[in-house]
Amino acid sequence: MSRNKLMRIVLVVGSTLILVGVSLMTWMIFAADDPNVIVVQLENGKTEAIEFENLSLVPGESCEYTVTLKSAKEKQYDLSLDFIETEEKTLKHFARVQIVANGDVVCDELLATVFEDEDIILPIDFTEDNKSIELKIVYYLPIEIGNEAKNAEAVFELLLTANNA
Repeated sequence: MSRNKLMRIVLVVGSTLILVGVSLMTWMIFAADDPNVIVVQLENGKTEAIEFENLSLVPGESCEYTVTLKSAKEKQYDLSLDFIETEEKTLKHFARVQIVANGDVVCDELLATVFEDEDIILPIDFTEDNKSIELKIVYYLPIEIGNEAKNAEAVFELLLTANNA
């Protein structure tokens, strides 16, 4: 086999491997699940626990989660949101949580307050045209918080319970 032919084969095989590698990497980037998007299928009486471990923020920073609520049927639910502290951490005294349902802010409180308060109840109405509703949960640390929150974390669960309205 001549040297020219061997070089062509090496170039073709190398180019093919590079093309396959780039395609695979592109697919992995775009097909990867976003950990900040959580899908919950609602059913009467069902409780879904969403764990938040090592939530840590710097002042002025936020962390947003989108909970997509789905229902196979046209129903109305009362959705209960219960924040349960699973490990005592200090970030709860500085971080705030904002909950936005259907574009309306339903909660914007200190994380420590939502641990102590009653459940947040949201009426959710699925119609024939709307089988999916987005709930945004944003954790943020106000910019005016200083060194007192350095290395602070929070570990907790959010329990979502759906009951027929």
